[in-house]
Amino acid sequence: MEVVVRIAGAAGQGVQTLGEALARAVFRSGLYLHGELSYHSRIRGGENAFTLRISDRPVLATSAHADLLLPLNGKMLELYRPSLRPGGLLLTDEEVPGEGAMRVPAARYAREDLKLPIAAGVVLLGAAARALGLPPDRLAEAIREVFGDKAEPNLRALGEGYRLGPEPRWTLPPAQFRPGERALLTGGQGVGLGAIAGGCRFVASYPMTPGTAVLEFLAQHGLRHGILVEQAEDEIAAINMALGASYAGARSLVTTSGGGFALMVEGLSLAGMIETPVVIHLGQRPGPATGLPTRTGQENLLFALHAGHGEFPRYLVAPADPADAFYLTAKAFDLAEKYQVPAIVLTDQFLVDSYAVVPALDPERAPAREHLVPREELERIPRYERFALTPSGVSPRAVPGVSEKLVLVDSDEHDPYGRITEDLGIRRRMVEKRLRKGEGLRAEIAPPEVYPPGSVRGKRVLLGWGSTYGAIREAVELLGDGYVHLHLRELWPLREEELRAVWAEAAEVILVEGAATGQLGKLIAGETGLRPGRLVTRYDGRPFTAEEIAHEVRG
Repeated sequence: MEVVVRIAGAAGQGVQTLGEALARAVFRSGLYLHGELSYHSRIRGGENAFTLRISDRPVLATSAHADLLLPLNGKMLELYRPSLRPGGLLLTDEEVPGEGAMRVPAARYAREDLKLPIAAGVVLLGAAARALGLPPDRLAEAIREVFGDKAEPNLRALGEGYRLGPEPRWTLPPAQFRPGERALLTGGQGVGLGAIAGGCRFVASYPMTPGTAVLEFLAQHGLRHGILVEQAEDEIAAINMALGASYAGARSLVTTSGGGFALMVEGLSLAGMIETPVVIHLGQRPGPATGLPTRTGQENLLFALHAGHGEFPRYLVAPADPADAFYLTAKAFDLAEKYQVPAIVLTDQFLVDSYAVVPALDPERAPAREHLVPREELERIPRYERFALTPSGVSPRAVPGVSEKLVLVDSDEHDPYGRITEDLGIRRRMVEKRLRKGEGLRAEIAPPEVYPPGSVRGKRVLLGWGSTYGAIREAVELLGDGYVHLHLRELWPLREEELRAVWAEAAEVILVEGAATGQLGKLIAGETGLRPGRLVTRYDGRPFTAEEIAHEVRG
Protein backbone atom coordinates (compact mmCIF):
# COMPACT_ATOMS: atom_id res chain seq x y z
CA MET A 1 0.00 0.00 0.00
CA GLU A 2 1.30 3.49 -0.84
CA VAL A 3 -0.07 7.03 -0.90
CA VAL A 4 1.96 9.99 -2.19
CA VAL A 5 1.13 13.46 -0.87
CA ARG A 6 2.63 16.58 -2.43
CA ILE A 7 2.40 20.01 -0.79
CA ALA A 8 3.50 22.83 -3.11
CA GLY A 9 3.74 26.56 -2.66
CA ALA A 10 6.02 29.57 -2.63
CA ALA A 11 8.86 30.15 -0.19
CA GLY A 12 7.30 31.78 2.86
CA GLN A 13 4.08 29.74 2.72
CA GLY A 14 5.36 27.12 5.15
CA VAL A 15 5.73 24.16 2.79
CA GLN A 16 8.63 22.61 4.70
CA THR A 17 6.94 23.08 8.07
CA LEU A 18 3.70 21.50 6.84
CA GLY A 19 5.60 18.61 5.33
CA GLU A 20 7.59 17.99 8.49
CA ALA A 21 4.45 18.00 10.63
CA LEU A 22 2.72 15.50 8.34
CA ALA A 23 5.84 13.30 8.23
CA ARG A 24 6.01 13.21 12.03
CA ALA A 25 2.34 12.30 12.31
CA VAL A 26 2.71 9.47 9.80
CA PHE A 27 5.82 8.19 11.58
CA ARG A 28 4.04 8.26 14.95
CA SER A 29 1.36 6.12 13.32
CA GLY A 30 3.96 3.40 12.78
CA LEU A 31 4.16 3.81 9.01
CA TYR A 32 7.15 4.09 6.70
CA LEU A 33 7.69 7.25 4.71
CA HIS A 34 10.07 9.21 2.56
CA GLY A 35 9.79 12.99 2.52
CA GLU A 36 11.64 14.89 -0.22
CA LEU A 37 12.06 18.67 -0.11
CA SER A 38 12.48 20.60 -3.35
CA TYR A 39 13.00 24.36 -3.22
CA HIS A 40 14.26 27.39 -5.10
CA SER A 41 17.14 29.53 -3.86
CA ARG A 42 15.09 32.43 -2.54
CA ILE A 43 13.50 33.62 0.68
CA ARG A 44 10.13 34.51 -0.83
CA GLY A 45 8.36 33.28 -3.95
CA GLY A 46 9.59 30.61 -6.31
CA GLU A 47 8.62 26.95 -6.18
CA ASN A 48 8.79 24.83 -3.02
CA ALA A 49 7.42 21.32 -2.76
CA PHE A 50 7.40 18.56 -0.15
CA THR A 51 6.68 15.09 -1.53
CA LEU A 52 5.72 12.51 1.09
CA ARG A 53 5.51 8.82 0.22
CA ILE A 54 3.54 6.91 2.85
CA SER A 55 3.99 3.14 2.70
CA ASP A 56 3.69 -0.11 4.58
CA ARG A 57 7.30 -0.97 3.67
CA PRO A 58 10.60 0.96 3.82
CA VAL A 59 11.01 3.61 1.08
CA LEU A 60 14.16 5.62 0.34
CA ALA A 61 13.29 7.34 -2.95
CA THR A 62 10.96 10.07 -4.12
CA SER A 63 8.07 9.89 -6.59
CA ALA A 64 7.31 11.98 -9.64
CA HIS A 65 3.58 11.39 -9.16
CA ALA A 66 1.10 12.21 -6.40
CA ASP A 67 -2.20 10.81 -5.16
CA LEU A 68 -3.06 13.84 -3.04
CA LEU A 69 -1.96 17.29 -4.21
CA LEU A 70 -2.15 20.39 -1.99
CA PRO A 71 -1.18 23.47 -4.03
CA LEU A 72 -1.04 26.64 -1.94
CA ASN A 73 -1.28 29.00 -4.93
CA GLY A 74 -2.48 28.98 -8.53
CA LYS A 75 0.96 28.67 -10.06
CA MET A 76 1.67 25.49 -8.10
CA LEU A 77 -1.75 24.09 -9.04
CA GLU A 78 -1.02 24.37 -12.75
CA LEU A 79 2.62 23.28 -12.40
CA TYR A 80 1.90 20.10 -10.46
CA ARG A 81 -1.55 19.16 -11.78
CA PRO A 82 0.00 16.89 -14.47
CA SER A 83 1.73 14.86 -11.72
CA LEU A 84 -1.60 13.90 -10.11
CA ARG A 85 -2.43 10.26 -10.73
CA PRO A 86 -5.82 9.39 -12.28
CA GLY A 87 -8.38 9.24 -9.49
CA GLY A 88 -6.20 11.36 -7.22
CA LEU A 89 -7.44 14.24 -5.08
CA LEU A 90 -6.60 17.89 -5.79
CA LEU A 91 -7.29 19.84 -2.58
CA THR A 92 -6.76 23.60 -2.28
CA ASP A 93 -8.09 26.88 -0.94
CA GLU A 94 -11.24 28.47 -2.33
CA GLU A 95 -9.22 31.56 -3.37
CA VAL A 96 -6.65 29.66 -5.45
CA PRO A 97 -7.45 29.97 -9.18
CA GLY A 98 -7.72 26.85 -11.29
CA GLU A 99 -10.19 24.12 -12.14
CA GLY A 100 -10.89 20.59 -11.01
CA ALA A 101 -10.08 20.99 -7.32
CA MET A 102 -11.94 20.36 -4.09
CA ARG A 103 -11.84 23.62 -2.14
CA VAL A 104 -12.01 24.68 1.49
CA PRO A 105 -12.10 28.26 2.89
CA ALA A 106 -8.66 27.96 4.45
CA ALA A 107 -7.34 31.46 3.78
CA ARG A 108 -10.60 33.12 4.82
CA TYR A 109 -10.72 31.25 8.13
CA ALA A 110 -7.04 31.94 8.88
CA ARG A 111 -7.41 35.62 8.01
CA GLU A 112 -10.77 36.44 9.60
CA ASP A 113 -11.08 34.04 12.52
CA LEU A 114 -7.47 33.38 13.54
CA LYS A 115 -6.01 36.74 12.40
CA LEU A 116 -3.06 34.60 11.23
CA PRO A 117 -3.05 34.36 7.40
CA ILE A 118 -0.02 32.03 7.31
CA ALA A 119 -2.13 29.37 9.08
CA ALA A 120 -4.11 28.77 5.87
CA GLY A 121 -1.69 25.97 5.05
CA VAL A 122 -2.44 24.23 8.34
CA VAL A 123 -6.17 24.35 7.58
CA LEU A 124 -5.46 22.59 4.28
CA LEU A 125 -3.24 20.12 6.08
CA GLY A 126 -6.12 19.26 8.42
CA ALA A 127 -8.40 18.67 5.46
CA ALA A 128 -5.75 16.45 3.86
CA ALA A 129 -5.35 14.47 7.08
CA ARG A 130 -9.04 13.66 7.07
CA ALA A 131 -8.87 12.57 3.43
CA LEU A 132 -5.95 10.29 4.31
CA GLY A 133 -7.76 8.78 7.27
CA LEU A 134 -5.03 10.06 9.59
CA PRO A 135 -6.34 10.57 13.14
CA PRO A 136 -6.36 14.26 14.10
CA ASP A 137 -4.63 13.65 17.44
CA ARG A 138 -1.56 12.30 15.61
CA LEU A 139 -1.23 15.46 13.60
CA ALA A 140 -2.03 17.67 16.60
CA GLU A 141 0.91 16.13 18.48
CA ALA A 142 3.19 16.90 15.53
CA ILE A 143 1.85 20.47 15.30
CA ARG A 144 2.78 21.03 18.95
CA GLU A 145 6.30 19.79 18.33
CA VAL A 146 6.90 21.73 15.14
CA PHE A 147 5.28 25.04 16.12
CA GLY A 148 6.23 25.13 19.81
CA ASP A 149 4.97 28.36 21.41
CA LYS A 150 2.98 29.16 18.27
CA ALA A 151 1.06 25.89 18.35
CA GLU A 152 -2.29 27.09 19.79
CA PRO A 153 -3.72 29.00 16.79
CA ASN A 154 -2.35 26.36 14.46
CA LEU A 155 -4.15 23.64 16.42
CA ARG A 156 -7.38 25.58 15.89
CA ALA A 157 -6.55 25.82 12.18
CA LEU A 158 -5.93 22.06 12.09
CA GLY A 159 -9.25 21.32 13.75
CA GLU A 160 -11.16 23.55 11.33
CA GLY A 161 -9.45 21.94 8.36
CA TYR A 162 -10.30 18.48 9.63
CA ARG A 163 -13.95 19.53 10.02
CA LEU A 164 -14.07 20.94 6.48
CA GLY A 165 -12.13 18.14 4.80
CA PRO A 166 -13.55 15.34 2.68
CA GLU A 167 -14.51 11.94 3.97
CA PRO A 168 -11.54 9.54 4.04
CA ARG A 169 -10.43 8.54 0.54
CA TRP A 170 -7.75 6.17 1.76
CA THR A 171 -7.42 3.60 4.51
CA LEU A 172 -3.95 3.73 5.96
CA PRO A 173 -2.45 0.38 6.96
CA PRO A 174 -1.96 -0.58 10.61
CA ALA A 175 1.30 0.27 12.37
CA GLN A 176 4.27 -1.59 10.87
CA PHE A 177 6.64 -1.04 13.80
CA ARG A 178 6.49 -0.26 17.50
CA PRO A 179 7.74 2.93 19.17
CA GLY A 180 11.51 2.85 19.59
CA GLU A 181 12.12 0.37 16.77
CA ARG A 182 12.58 3.01 14.08
CA ALA A 183 13.84 6.60 13.80
CA LEU A 184 12.67 9.45 11.56
CA LEU A 185 15.74 11.29 10.30
CA THR A 186 17.07 13.48 7.53
CA GLY A 187 20.50 12.80 6.12
CA GLY A 188 21.74 16.05 7.63
CA GLN A 189 20.60 14.94 11.06
CA GLY A 190 22.28 11.58 10.46
CA VAL A 191 25.61 13.26 9.73
CA GLY A 192 25.27 15.47 12.81
CA LEU A 193 24.42 12.54 15.08
CA GLY A 194 27.29 10.56 13.58
CA ALA A 195 29.66 13.40 14.43
CA ILE A 196 28.41 13.35 18.03
CA ALA A 197 28.81 9.56 18.24
CA GLY A 198 32.25 9.84 16.66
CA GLY A 199 33.48 12.09 19.47
CA CYS A 200 33.47 15.40 17.60
CA ARG A 201 34.44 18.32 19.83
CA PHE A 202 34.89 21.20 17.37
CA VAL A 203 32.99 22.33 14.27
CA ALA A 204 34.09 25.19 12.02
CA SER A 205 32.07 26.15 8.98
CA TYR A 206 30.96 28.93 6.71
CA PRO A 207 27.30 28.41 5.74
CA MET A 208 26.74 26.93 2.28
CA THR A 209 23.72 24.93 1.15
CA PRO A 210 23.28 21.99 1.57
CA GLY A 211 26.11 21.58 4.09
CA THR A 212 24.52 24.23 6.32
CA ALA A 213 21.93 21.73 7.57
CA VAL A 214 24.66 19.88 9.49
CA LEU A 215 26.08 23.13 10.88
CA GLU A 216 22.63 24.16 12.10
CA PHE A 217 21.95 20.78 13.68
CA LEU A 218 25.22 20.76 15.61
CA ALA A 219 24.85 24.41 16.59
CA GLN A 220 21.45 23.50 18.08
CA HIS A 221 22.47 20.27 19.81
CA GLY A 222 26.25 20.37 20.11
CA LEU A 223 26.59 22.22 23.41
CA ARG A 224 24.99 19.43 25.44
CA HIS A 225 27.53 17.04 23.93
CA GLY A 226 30.57 19.22 24.58
CA ILE A 227 30.94 20.44 20.99
CA LEU A 228 32.10 23.98 20.22
CA VAL A 229 30.54 25.25 16.97
CA GLU A 230 32.20 28.19 15.23
CA GLN A 231 30.86 30.03 12.17
CA ALA A 232 34.12 31.11 10.55
CA GLU A 233 34.57 34.19 8.37
CA ASP A 234 35.21 31.99 5.33
CA GLU A 235 35.99 28.43 4.30
CA ILE A 236 39.76 28.91 4.38
CA ALA A 237 39.54 29.96 8.02
CA ALA A 238 37.18 27.06 8.78
CA ILE A 239 39.53 24.29 7.59
CA ASN A 240 42.53 25.85 9.31
CA MET A 241 40.61 26.33 12.57
CA ALA A 242 39.64 22.66 12.41
CA LEU A 243 43.25 21.58 11.85
CA GLY A 244 44.41 23.71 14.76
CA ALA A 245 41.79 22.19 17.02
CA SER A 246 42.71 18.70 15.84
CA TYR A 247 46.42 19.33 16.49
CA ALA A 248 45.41 20.23 20.04
CA GLY A 249 43.50 16.94 20.37
CA ALA A 250 39.88 17.89 19.58
CA ARG A 251 38.15 15.77 16.97
CA SER A 252 37.12 18.30 14.34
CA LEU A 253 34.59 18.68 11.54
CA VAL A 254 34.05 21.15 8.74
CA THR A 255 30.88 21.13 6.66
CA THR A 256 30.53 22.78 3.27
CA SER A 257 29.50 22.39 -0.38
CA GLY A 258 31.45 22.37 -3.66
CA GLY A 259 32.48 26.03 -3.86
CA GLY A 260 33.46 26.10 -0.20
CA PHE A 261 35.40 22.85 -0.53
CA ALA A 262 37.33 24.42 -3.43
CA LEU A 263 38.59 27.07 -1.01
CA MET A 264 39.60 24.40 1.52
CA VAL A 265 41.88 22.48 -0.83
CA GLU A 266 45.15 23.99 0.43
CA GLY A 267 44.10 23.18 3.99
CA LEU A 268 43.32 19.63 2.87
CA SER A 269 46.91 19.26 1.65
CA LEU A 270 48.14 20.68 4.94
CA ALA A 271 46.23 17.92 6.74
CA GLY A 272 47.98 15.39 4.52
CA MET A 273 51.44 16.79 5.23
CA ILE A 274 51.11 17.24 9.00
CA GLU A 275 49.15 13.97 9.26
CA THR A 276 46.44 15.61 11.30
CA PRO A 277 42.94 14.11 11.18
CA VAL A 278 39.94 16.14 10.08
CA VAL A 279 36.48 15.17 8.83
CA ILE A 280 34.97 17.17 5.98
CA HIS A 281 31.26 16.93 5.23
CA LEU A 282 30.87 17.81 1.55
CA GLY A 283 27.22 18.34 0.62
CA GLN A 284 27.20 18.18 -3.18
CA ARG A 285 25.14 20.42 -5.41
CA PRO A 286 25.22 21.03 -9.17
CA GLY A 287 28.06 23.25 -10.42
CA PRO A 288 30.24 24.74 -11.76
CA ALA A 289 30.55 27.89 -9.65
CA THR A 290 27.37 28.67 -7.69
CA GLY A 291 25.46 26.31 -9.98
CA LEU A 292 22.07 25.34 -8.59
CA PRO A 293 22.47 26.15 -4.88
CA THR A 294 19.42 24.24 -3.64
CA ARG A 295 19.39 21.29 -6.03
CA THR A 296 21.00 17.87 -5.91
CA GLY A 297 23.75 16.07 -7.81
CA GLN A 298 26.74 13.75 -7.58
CA GLU A 299 29.29 15.92 -9.34
CA ASN A 300 32.05 16.11 -6.71
CA LEU A 301 33.30 12.51 -6.48
CA LEU A 302 36.49 12.96 -8.50
CA PHE A 303 37.04 16.42 -7.02
CA ALA A 304 36.88 15.03 -3.48
CA LEU A 305 39.23 12.19 -4.43
CA HIS A 306 41.87 14.30 -6.18
CA ALA A 307 41.63 17.63 -4.33
CA GLY A 308 44.90 18.81 -2.87
CA HIS A 309 48.42 19.08 -4.25
CA GLY A 310 50.81 16.24 -3.61
CA GLU A 311 50.05 12.60 -2.90
CA PHE A 312 48.58 11.52 0.41
CA PRO A 313 45.93 9.05 1.56
CA ARG A 314 42.35 9.91 2.48
CA TYR A 315 39.11 8.13 3.37
CA LEU A 316 36.05 8.84 1.22
CA VAL A 317 32.48 7.69 1.96
CA ALA A 318 29.05 8.39 0.51
CA PRO A 319 26.08 7.43 2.74
CA ALA A 320 23.04 5.87 1.09
CA ASP A 321 20.43 6.94 3.66
CA PRO A 322 20.17 8.78 7.02
CA ALA A 323 21.22 5.68 9.00
CA ASP A 324 24.27 5.30 6.78
CA ALA A 325 25.00 8.98 7.36
CA PHE A 326 25.16 8.26 11.09
CA TYR A 327 27.34 5.15 10.97
CA LEU A 328 29.67 6.27 8.19
CA THR A 329 30.24 9.71 9.70
CA ALA A 330 31.15 8.07 13.01
CA LYS A 331 33.45 5.67 11.13
CA ALA A 332 35.01 8.61 9.30
CA PHE A 333 35.96 10.17 12.65
CA ASP A 334 37.42 6.90 13.87
CA LEU A 335 39.49 6.17 10.75
CA ALA A 336 40.63 9.78 10.40
CA GLU A 337 42.01 9.53 13.94
CA LYS A 338 43.42 6.01 13.56
CA TYR A 339 45.27 6.71 10.31
CA GLN A 340 45.81 10.47 10.85
CA VAL A 341 44.26 11.40 7.48
CA PRO A 342 41.47 13.62 6.20
CA ALA A 343 38.13 11.84 5.82
CA ILE A 344 35.45 13.18 3.46
CA VAL A 345 31.74 12.39 3.86
CA LEU A 346 30.01 12.95 0.52
CA THR A 347 26.29 13.70 0.66
CA ASP A 348 23.96 15.78 -1.52
CA GLN A 349 20.89 17.97 -1.13
CA PHE A 350 18.53 15.05 -1.70
CA LEU A 351 20.03 13.03 1.14
CA VAL A 352 20.65 15.95 3.50
CA ASP A 353 17.12 17.38 3.30
CA SER A 354 15.01 14.23 2.86
CA TYR A 355 13.21 12.45 5.71
CA ALA A 356 13.25 8.65 5.94
CA VAL A 357 12.29 5.99 8.47
CA VAL A 358 15.33 3.89 9.36
CA PRO A 359 16.10 1.27 12.04
CA ALA A 360 16.77 2.81 15.44
CA LEU A 361 20.39 3.94 15.64
CA ASP A 362 22.80 1.89 17.72
CA PRO A 363 25.70 3.97 19.11
CA GLU A 364 27.43 0.74 20.15
CA ARG A 365 28.07 0.11 16.46
CA ALA A 366 29.93 3.42 16.25
CA PRO A 367 32.36 3.50 19.19
CA ALA A 368 34.63 6.53 19.54
CA ARG A 369 37.92 4.70 20.11
CA GLU A 370 40.98 6.53 21.42
CA HIS A 371 44.02 6.67 19.14
CA LEU A 372 46.23 9.22 20.89
CA VAL A 373 49.35 8.16 22.75
CA PRO A 374 48.48 8.14 26.46
CA ARG A 375 50.41 10.53 28.64
CA GLU A 376 51.92 7.69 30.67
CA GLU A 377 53.27 5.99 27.56
CA LEU A 378 54.56 9.29 26.22
CA GLU A 379 56.53 9.84 29.42
CA ARG A 380 58.23 6.45 29.01
CA ILE A 381 59.43 7.14 25.44
CA PRO A 382 63.08 8.31 25.53
CA ARG A 383 62.71 10.30 22.31
CA TYR A 384 59.31 11.13 20.85
CA GLU A 385 59.14 11.42 17.06
CA ARG A 386 55.83 12.74 15.79
CA PHE A 387 56.43 11.32 12.29
CA ALA A 388 58.32 8.18 13.19
CA LEU A 389 58.84 5.76 10.29
CA THR A 390 56.70 2.69 10.94
CA PRO A 391 55.71 -0.38 8.88
CA SER A 392 52.06 0.74 8.81
CA GLY A 393 52.92 4.36 8.06
CA VAL A 394 50.98 5.43 11.17
CA SER A 395 53.18 7.30 13.67
CA PRO A 396 52.39 7.70 17.36
CA ARG A 397 50.27 10.84 17.70
CA ALA A 398 50.44 12.89 20.88
CA VAL A 399 48.78 16.11 21.95
CA PRO A 400 51.12 19.03 22.64
CA GLY A 401 51.35 20.24 26.22
CA VAL A 402 50.52 17.03 28.06
CA SER A 403 54.20 16.31 28.69
CA GLU A 404 57.63 17.81 28.12
CA LYS A 405 57.88 15.96 24.80
CA LEU A 406 57.63 18.34 21.84
CA VAL A 407 55.01 17.67 19.17
CA LEU A 408 56.48 19.35 16.09
CA VAL A 409 54.52 19.76 12.84
CA ASP A 410 55.34 21.78 9.75
CA SER A 411 53.82 22.31 6.32
CA ASP A 412 57.26 21.84 4.72
CA GLU A 413 58.68 18.37 4.29
CA HIS A 414 60.18 17.23 7.57
CA ASP A 415 62.14 14.47 9.22
CA PRO A 416 60.60 11.97 11.66
CA TYR A 417 61.09 14.40 14.52
CA GLY A 418 59.16 17.11 12.68
CA ARG A 419 62.06 19.40 11.68
CA ILE A 420 62.09 20.93 8.20
CA THR A 421 64.42 19.08 5.83
CA GLU A 422 65.54 19.15 2.22
CA ASP A 423 67.28 15.80 2.47
CA LEU A 424 65.90 14.01 -0.59
CA GLY A 425 66.39 10.58 0.94
CA ILE A 426 64.26 11.56 3.92
CA ARG A 427 61.73 13.07 1.52
CA ARG A 428 61.39 9.74 -0.29
CA ARG A 429 60.95 7.79 2.93
CA MET A 430 58.33 10.23 4.27
CA VAL A 431 56.25 10.05 1.08
CA GLU A 432 56.34 6.24 1.18
CA LYS A 433 55.47 6.27 4.91
CA ARG A 434 52.39 8.42 4.34
CA LEU A 435 51.20 6.33 1.39
CA ARG A 436 51.53 3.07 3.36
CA LYS A 437 48.58 4.20 5.47
CA GLY A 438 46.39 3.71 2.41
CA GLU A 439 46.84 -0.05 2.58
CA GLY A 440 45.65 -0.12 6.17
CA LEU A 441 42.68 2.00 5.22
CA ARG A 442 41.81 -0.33 2.34
CA ALA A 443 41.49 -3.22 4.79
CA GLU A 444 38.88 -1.21 6.74
CA ILE A 445 36.56 -0.79 3.73
CA ALA A 446 33.35 -2.84 3.67
CA PRO A 447 32.52 -4.70 0.44
CA PRO A 448 29.83 -3.27 -1.85
CA GLU A 449 26.25 -4.43 -1.25
CA VAL A 450 24.56 -6.74 -3.74
CA TYR A 451 20.75 -6.90 -4.03
CA PRO A 452 19.23 -9.40 -4.32
CA PRO A 453 22.04 -11.22 -2.52
CA GLY A 454 23.79 -13.97 -4.45
CA SER A 455 25.52 -14.47 -7.75
CA VAL A 456 25.47 -11.82 -10.48
CA ARG A 457 26.41 -14.32 -13.19
CA GLY A 458 24.63 -13.57 -16.44
CA LYS A 459 22.69 -10.64 -14.98
CA ARG A 460 22.58 -6.93 -15.70
CA VAL A 461 24.08 -5.01 -12.79
CA LEU A 462 22.89 -1.51 -11.88
CA LEU A 463 25.87 0.15 -10.19
CA GLY A 464 25.37 3.13 -7.88
CA TRP A 465 26.83 5.06 -4.98
CA GLY A 466 25.50 7.38 -2.30
CA SER A 467 21.92 8.63 -2.31
CA THR A 468 20.83 6.84 -5.51
CA TYR A 469 20.45 3.72 -3.36
CA GLY A 470 16.68 3.77 -2.83
CA ALA A 471 15.75 4.58 -6.42
CA ILE A 472 18.07 1.91 -7.86
CA ARG A 473 16.81 -0.69 -5.38
CA GLU A 474 13.20 -0.06 -6.42
CA ALA A 475 14.17 0.02 -10.11
CA VAL A 476 15.67 -3.48 -9.81
CA GLU A 477 12.40 -4.66 -8.25
CA LEU A 478 10.47 -3.13 -11.16
CA LEU A 479 12.80 -4.67 -13.74
CA GLY A 480 12.51 -8.14 -12.18
CA ASP A 481 14.61 -11.23 -12.75
CA GLY A 482 17.90 -10.73 -14.50
CA TYR A 483 18.76 -7.44 -12.77
CA VAL A 484 20.93 -6.81 -9.72
CA HIS A 485 21.82 -3.72 -7.70
CA LEU A 486 25.49 -3.21 -6.71
CA HIS A 487 26.03 -0.26 -4.37
CA LEU A 488 29.17 1.40 -3.03
CA ARG A 489 29.17 3.40 0.19
CA GLU A 490 32.89 3.50 0.98
CA LEU A 491 34.54 4.78 -2.17
CA TRP A 492 38.21 5.24 -1.33
CA PRO A 493 40.45 3.38 -0.96
CA LEU A 494 38.72 1.32 -3.64
CA ARG A 495 38.07 -2.39 -3.09
CA GLU A 496 38.96 -3.92 -6.45
CA GLU A 497 38.48 -7.66 -5.89
CA GLU A 498 34.67 -7.60 -5.73
CA LEU A 499 34.42 -5.22 -8.69
CA ARG A 500 36.62 -7.43 -10.85
CA ALA A 501 34.45 -10.43 -9.98
CA VAL A 502 31.27 -8.57 -10.90
CA TRP A 503 32.65 -7.46 -14.26
CA ALA A 504 33.82 -11.00 -14.98
CA GLU A 505 30.41 -12.56 -14.27
CA ALA A 506 27.78 -9.94 -15.19
CA ALA A 507 26.12 -9.72 -18.59
CA GLU A 508 26.37 -5.91 -18.37
CA VAL A 509 27.25 -3.23 -15.83
CA ILE A 510 25.13 -0.07 -16.00
CA LEU A 511 26.22 2.93 -13.94
CA VAL A 512 23.42 5.08 -12.47
CA GLU A 513 24.73 8.46 -11.34
CA GLY A 514 23.56 12.02 -10.70
CA ALA A 515 26.26 13.51 -12.93
CA ALA A 516 26.70 13.84 -16.68
CA THR A 517 30.00 12.00 -17.16
CA GLY A 518 29.81 8.89 -14.96
CA GLN A 519 32.48 9.78 -12.42
CA LEU A 520 32.37 6.49 -10.50
CA GLY A 521 32.92 4.70 -13.80
CA LYS A 522 35.98 6.83 -14.47
CA LEU A 523 37.32 6.10 -10.99
CA ILE A 524 36.89 2.34 -11.40
CA ALA A 525 38.35 2.42 -14.91
CA GLY A 526 41.38 4.35 -13.72
CA GLU A 527 42.13 1.81 -11.00
CA THR A 528 41.13 -1.43 -12.72
CA GLY A 529 40.67 -0.81 -16.45
CA LEU A 530 37.02 -1.92 -16.12
CA ARG A 531 34.33 0.31 -17.62
CA PRO A 532 30.52 0.31 -17.35
CA GLY A 533 28.75 -0.75 -20.51
CA ARG A 534 26.15 2.00 -20.22
CA LEU A 535 25.42 5.16 -18.24
CA VAL A 536 22.07 6.26 -16.83
CA THR A 537 22.62 9.85 -15.75
CA ARG A 538 20.61 12.75 -14.42
CA TYR A 539 22.10 16.22 -14.02
CA ASP A 540 19.16 18.64 -13.99
CA GLY A 541 19.29 19.02 -10.21
CA ARG A 542 16.46 16.62 -9.44
CA PRO A 543 16.81 13.16 -7.82
CA PHE A 544 16.20 9.89 -9.63
CA THR A 545 12.94 7.98 -9.39
CA ALA A 546 12.74 4.19 -9.76
CA GLU A 547 10.42 4.46 -12.75
CA GLU A 548 12.84 6.75 -14.56
CA ILE A 549 15.78 4.40 -14.02
CA ALA A 550 13.81 1.34 -15.12
CA HIS A 551 12.64 3.16 -18.27
CA GLU A 552 16.19 4.22 -19.19
CA VAL A 553 17.59 0.75 -18.55
CA ARG A 554 14.95 -0.90 -20.73
CA GLY A 555 15.91 1.57 -23.46
